[in-house]
Parts: sequence; structure tokens; C-alpha cells
Amino acid sequence: MDTVLREFLKEEESYSQQDYLTRFYKIRVEQEKIRAEPEYRSDCAVAPQHYARNRYRDILPYDHNRVEIQKDEENPEGYMNASFITLPGGKSQFIAAQAPLPTTLDEWWKMIDEHGVSLILILCKLVELNKIKCERYWPETVGECEIFGDYEITLEEERTFDDDEYLLRVLKMENQTNGETRVIHQLHYREWPDHGCPSGEKQLLNMIDLMESIHEESTSQAPILVHCSAGVGRTGTIIAINYIREQMKAETLSVIDVFGLVMTLRKQRASMVQTQDQYQFVHRCIASYCRRHLGIESKPDDLSVSQIPLDSSTSVRLIAPPTPTINDQIGTYHPDVSTEHVTEDDSDASSVPDFPDEPPAPKGPEDLGSSAAF
Repeated sequence: MDTVLREFLKEEESYSQQDYLTRFYKIRVEQEKIRAEPEYRSDCAVAPQHYARNRYRDILPYDHNRVEIQKDEENPEGYMNASFITLPGGKSQFIAAQAPLPTTLDEWWKMIDEHGVSLILILCKLVELNKIKCERYWPETVGECEIFGDYEITLEEERTFDDDEYLLRVLKMENQTNGETRVIHQLHYREWPDHGCPSGEKQLLNMIDLMESIHEESTSQAPILVHCSAGVGRTGTIIAINYIREQMKAETLSVIDVFGLVMTLRKQRASMVQTQDQYQFVHRCIASYCRRHLGIESKPDDLSVSQIPLDSSTSVRLIAPPTPTINDQIGTYHPDVSTEHVTEDDSDASSVPDFPDEPPAPKGPEDLGSSAAF
């Protein structure tokens, strides 16, 4: 395995910004091919009754691996904008989800309860750039409780760490219909900027180590729930990094194929590892793990593309080719909406339009060359 790690580091050192752009553009081309295949339809997600359950109209779970909750009159398909994520040889299983909306808070806790989730990773702030990215689903103050549908949630503890970029919340969930209670741990990485990646790898990798420790102590076989705003960009990035870490720790790593890993993730949830900067950050974190395993002194954190000053004499911000498209719609879904290119940051993510008087929720498309991290 050491040979594999050294080969990856050698290859990584040879990469230019153009190499990253080329590889990520190929990922986007392959994503559009996937969208056209029947196996990756999202028919349930685009049903009119679920418009208000989707934060972005093109970030939708595939039918074949969508997370279901118990069906009822209001949600006869048991629909959630969430996807089961499993990777071959991976130790952990995940649920990748969009952040809850005001309309889905009750169903959010229903999903956590029914699927036995005991650990949650949240990778976004509640508000970023004056836009709501996640509805708060826990009490704000230690000792307080709030009711979400059939569940009473109490914030029992909030713990910070020396890194100071993430914190741990301990929540008690009580199902008021049957009286059952259990503890939920929530790790909140608060400093992943909306326009970029973390400034360095250290804090994020430390949080991933803590995630593993908490999950192992719980002895739960339930999936770990990971979400950001749309549940694809930051969410896909951390799942990809953790997968390589797990294989490296188990010494089962025979090859490091980041391109193939991202495509495997995208076949389970569209747009996972959503931007070029996130794709490059995955490489940086894997390189850090390689150096740690090999006992090589870590290199100083390099500036990410988004951190280089605009007046820098080093030109690395490349002009990307237009987004590849095979079909502008998903499946047979044809909403009557404007064709204007809209990004998450241009749209009002806090409002969820009603159907049929207004179009479905704003789009959150990939923006090659941009660091809009969802």
C-alpha cells in the first residue's frame, strides 16, 4: 500500500490547475450521461406533491436509492430529499440529505428515528451570505427542548474543541408516541465557507477522526446522516475523503482513483463533490493522509483557488467551457420555469414556492470554476 500512496503523492505534485479543470469537466460530462439513463430517474422527487420538499429543483434523489420514511396521507410515497450512500469496501454507510426546510422539519426527525441514526454531520451554517441554508432542527440553548412533530428534542450538551472550527452537540430525542428516548450526536463544521473550501485540511480531518470515534462507541450499524444545504457538494466531499481514510486505515487500499470515486458517488446522488475546488480539496486531504501514513512531514497548506487574491500575478482562475448538457430536464419532468442560469447564491433558498401557482424551488447547478459550495 505504501507504493500506492507514494505514487499518488508523486502524481499529485505534477498536477496543474488545468489538469484539475480537465478532470472535473469530464466528471460533468459523465454526469449528464447518467441523467439520461433510465436507471437514474427521479420520478418520485419531481412529483408535484413534493415540490415544497425540495430545496433546489435539480438536486434530487434517484428513485433507486432514495431514503423512504413511513407513508401517510400527507406523504403517500414516504418521500425525503435524501439518498443512501454505500461504497465498495467502505466501512461506513451514509445518508446524504439536503438540509431540512420549514416544511420538512417533522419528517426530518421521523427519518432520523425510523432509520436509527445516532450521528449527524452538518457542514453548513444556518445562514450564509444572508440566505437561509438550513432550518434549525435542534434547540438553540443547552437545557432547552423543542417539539418537532412527534419528537421532543433536548440539547443536553454543546462542546467545542481546540481547533474551534467544529463543535459537538449531544441531543436527546424522545418519541412522544411511544415514549422511547435515545441520544443523537451532532458534529457541526461551522467554518466551511460558502465560496470556497476550508483554509486547511487539519481541522476537517480531525473532525472526521472524531466522527469515527463517536460512531464506533455507539456500536450502531445505522448510517451516518451527512448534510449541507443541498446535500451534494460539501456532503460528497467529506464522504469521499472518509472512504479513502477508511481503506487506508484497514490497509485494503490498492488504488487511489479520485475520478472513479466521485463518479461512484454521483451514481448514488447527482452532483456529489459539486465544484472543481471541492474536487481539488479531496485530493489535498488524501495527500495529507498519505503523508501522515508514510511519516512524511506535512507540507504547508496551499492556497485554494478561491483564496488567491484577485490581483494575484499568478493566473490560475481558468475560464471553463460551458456546462455540458444532454437533456435540460430530468426524466420526463418539464416545469414551466425560466431557462435563466441560476445558482444557489442568486436564488432565495429560504422561500419554497407553492405549486402550481409558482415554479418549483430554485436550481443549484454546478458552476465549473466557481467555489459555490452547497
